[in-house]
Amino acid sequence: MKEKEILNLMTDIPFFKPFTVKEKKIMASINTHIVEYKKGDHLIRQGEKDSTIFVLLKGSLAITKNEVPDAELNALEAGSMFGEVPLITGKPRSTNVIAKKKVVVLKMDSFLLKTLDPAILNKFKDHLLKILIGRLDEMNSAMAAFKHEFEKMYRRL
Repeated sequence: MKEKEILNLMTDIPFFKPFTVKEKKIMASINTHIVEYKKGDHLIRQGEKDSTIFVLLKGSLAITKNEVPDAELNALEAGSMFGEVPLITGKPRSTNVIAKKKVVVLKMDSFLLKTLDPAILNKFKDHLLKILIGRLDEMNSAMAAFKHEFEKMYRRL
């Protein structure tokens, strides 16, 4: 994929809004880390030990678990960052991430993260923190709703 095409994809993704044009060009020029996958390809396999983080530039992905392989637990669209848990915890991958159609991702391994310009790396870290806080808020809300519904059902018994 050409640098100009990658820059066009980045323009439409909120994740890259804080980045300067120069920083986007740097990211787009690292073509060894811009990877295309076809429908059905696994980007991540549950149980793998790997600390690569991804940003979905184009396409959509399905999240599954080996325990319920036919159930799509979640779907990710362009702009999503994923794969961060093993980087933070050191634990194996907890889900599968599968291309629903052709996808393009920015694949950031530990080597790339160590060699990135500090300004770019800080923007990634800031965004990662926002994602994690947002997910925590979502889980807290879901747990509160579940608890409320459970208590309603329990009172009926």
